Parts: sequence; C-alpha cells; structure tokens
Amino acid sequence: MRAAFLCLAALAQLALSAYASEPITIPLYKRSDDGGIYKAAGKSLENGVLAGKVKIGSPPQEFTFAFDTTTGFSWVRGSRCKTANCRGRCSYYARKSDDVISTGKKFSVEYGDSCVDTHVYIDTFEFAGLTVKDMPFGGAYRMSGFGQGFDGYLGLGRDVNFNMTKIHSSAANGMSKRDIDIPASAFVPNAFQQGAGLASSQFGMYTTAPTLGFDQSGTSVVPGASGTDQNVDQSVMTNSTITIPDVNNPTTTSPGTSTPGTDGGVTSGGSGVTSGGFGTMKKRHNTEAEEPAGYLVLGGVDKSIIDGDVNYLRLAADPEAPAKNWDICIRHASFGNLKLKQAQYAIASISTSTSFIVMPPQQADAFHEEFGADYDQATKSYNIKCSEIKDLPLLKMTLEDHIVELPPKYWTGLIDLETDSCYTKISRGNSESDWVLGTSLTNAFYTTFDPEADTVGLAIKKGQSKDGLRVYRKSH
Repeated sequence: MRAAFLCLAALAQLALSAYASEPITIPLYKRSDDGGIYKAAGKSLENGVLAGKVKIGSPPQEFTFAFDTTTGFSWVRGSRCKTANCRGRCSYYARKSDDVISTGKKFSVEYGDSCVDTHVYIDTFEFAGLTVKDMPFGGAYRMSGFGQGFDGYLGLGRDVNFNMTKIHSSAANGMSKRDIDIPASAFVPNAFQQGAGLASSQFGMYTTAPTLGFDQSGTSVVPGASGTDQNVDQSVMTNSTITIPDVNNPTTTSPGTSTPGTDGGVTSGGSGVTSGGFGTMKKRHNTEAEEPAGYLVLGGVDKSIIDGDVNYLRLAADPEAPAKNWDICIRHASFGNLKLKQAQYAIASISTSTSFIVMPPQQADAFHEEFGADYDQATKSYNIKCSEIKDLPLLKMTLEDHIVELPPKYWTGLIDLETDSCYTKISRGNSESDWVLGTSLTNAFYTTFDPEADTVGLAIKKGQSKDGLRVYRKSH
C-alpha cells in the first residue's frame, strides 16, 4: 500500500513538472465597441498597451492594469487619490484587505509628461490564475497626465531599487505597519519564485502580422489624437523616482498562439498563430466569437509559433545604475546611405509602453530629412505621403552584437488614406544619446524578456511575410 502511495505521489509530481515545463499563454482581445466583456485575463485598452484584470488583497479587489515592461514597479489608483485623474474611478482600498501591510514608504514614477506618486503597500496579487503573496506595489495618492481606460500598471520590468530598504513606521488607525524588508517588485519573477506554476521567470509577447498603421491595439492611430504617444524621453531611474517613456492613455493587446476555450480560460502551450487577426469577429457554430489579438506568454518561450531560433541580446551592464531596465547598447544605426553615429555608451530601452521609436533629436531630424518628412509641431510627429512609404529603405540598428533590420511598414502609421496622409512612428527624444524602442519594434517580432539571463530575445514569427524584417548576429 505504501509503495502504491509513493508511486502515485511520484506520478503526481511528474505531472506537475510536465505542466510547469510548458509556458502559460494568455489570450488578449480588443475591447468591443459597446464596452462589453473581455475574455480571459488579457484585454485591450484604448491605445494599444497590453492590459489585463488583476485582483489585489483579501477579499480581492479587481482592477484593469496596463502591462509595462519599462519598470518592475506595479501601482494602482488608491482611495486617497483626489486629483482629476482619480475622481470617479475604480480605486484600491487598503483597509478592506486582510493581508495588506503599509510600509510607510513613498515611491514616484514619471512617464514623460505624466506622473504618479504612491504609498508603498504589500498585499496579495492574482493575475491569470497566478497568485503572488507579499507583492510590493504603489497605491497612487496623486496622478497627473493619464487618460482613461485603466486603473494601474502591472510591472513586467526589472525590480526597482526599494527592495533592500529598511522601513520603520509606527502602527496607526489599525493598518498593519512594521519594520520590513520590501520584497522584490517584479511580478513574473515573484510568481516563479513562489511556485505559482511557472517554469521560469521568462515572459514574452507577440502579435500577428502587423501592417501599416498597426499599433498593438490593431487599429490605426492618428498623431495627436487621444491615445497616441507624444514626445518621449529615455528610461532613467533615480532613487525613489523613475522616469520612463511617455505612455499617455495606455492600452494594449498582444499576440497569439493557442485558441482559448469558450470560457476564456488560460491555455498552456500552443499550435500556431491564431487565424482571424486583431479582434475581428468570426462566425463559429452560428455564434460570434472574437479572435484573440495576441498573447502574453509567461514562464518561457512558446516555440510553436517562432520560425528558427530566438536571438538573445545582452542587456547593457552599467554598475552605476540603481537598477537594470530592459536596456541594450546601441552601437550603430543607418537608413539607406545615412549613417547615424552613436555615442560610446548609448543605450536603447525596450518599451511596450509606447508605439514609437524615439531617437536623439538631431538623429530624428536627420533621419526624416533624408526623405523630406514634415515635422508637425502641434502633434510632435513627422508626416509623409503614404504612397512614398514603399520606396523608403529599412532602418538598420546594431543592438549589442546583433543587427536588426526594420522595414518602414513597421514604423509608419495612417492618418488619412484619401489624402495620402501618413506619419512615422519615429519621434524626437530629450536625450542626446539614448533611444527608446517601442512596439514598432517589439510587435514586429516575438519578443521575450529573461530577467535571470539578463537578455531580451527577438524571433521571427511563423507565417511572417518576406518583407525584409530580420534579426541576426553580427559577424566580427
């Protein structure tokens, strides 16, 4: 009997190991025109930034979070917030959670022209069936410059720098406060380390066939309109304030492999890119079913939808930096015959919080001057005739020891087809040396982030058209 029990236990452990070896894929959908229900844990907001439903506390309070790879700091609109961005919105009430710990610490994040100031709490997070206990996050008490459609950010970047800080606050008003080492802040590594069912702390995202004007939400975005990105700056982190690329009015959708069940559940593994594309409606068994816009992949790489191998790019090693973001050294850049000389220690931040590729201002101007694009001061964008896009050369970048070749279809957008009016998703930054590589790059590839190996991976998706998109190791 004992032998039979041990055998069953071994089989159970083997089954758990087999399950954990497969990445978890979370289907993402566009929001319906009438603001209807979202399937599964993933959804799209208004401008194309990845987002999902997150539950905080015990009993759980549910919120819509935008996914942000630029920092590992998560935050939610707090009940104490009285600014215009907070009034009448869904808010987190710390006192309603039995598990909450108030650290007494404050933490701020700047997103270009937007800013959020938070009180740091520790509580239970749940997303897509993954539960993370003792998760540090911010409860916003002041917000400025943010649009509608989300309640906070789920930090998918690197740990922020408060995790070794010793906090001391006296108990007050029944809220639990005590000396505590604040845990690491990044959600996915925490889920992995706590045995939440992930095989690793690696995560990724991919979309199907981006086209002219595609902006992760699957729609064309007009510069200057609500939900579009404006001028953005580099990722810089300082003490208790983070400055990252502008992400006004975050929204999102992402890539796809396996087809979700009718209950909208999360699936493991996959069998190729889902047909139908970005949120289009297809008839199935006499019922309308919305196709996924894409997928967020947690716990590894979904190899079933990539063509060839993943090209891993090492992160920039900066011993002076208080924390590592998804920053890669940019060595060279060119556009046809134009050579864009890079500073010795120039970096490119990989960001899912903006659709733009942000260059140093002089380089952005030289880039657009090469083909006569007009700069619109009001929208802070460069306009071009749509009919001229097909004749443009590709943007070629040397990122660490790899070369990325990005055709113009990935970094241009549509304004008005009837007037032959388009724009570029190449923006002027404030840094004289550093770049930001937004979803114009990440959506073109299967993009994966590995915090343990300190790498960002790019891979060609199966079914990718032969349009000149490439990533390959530089020959020395």
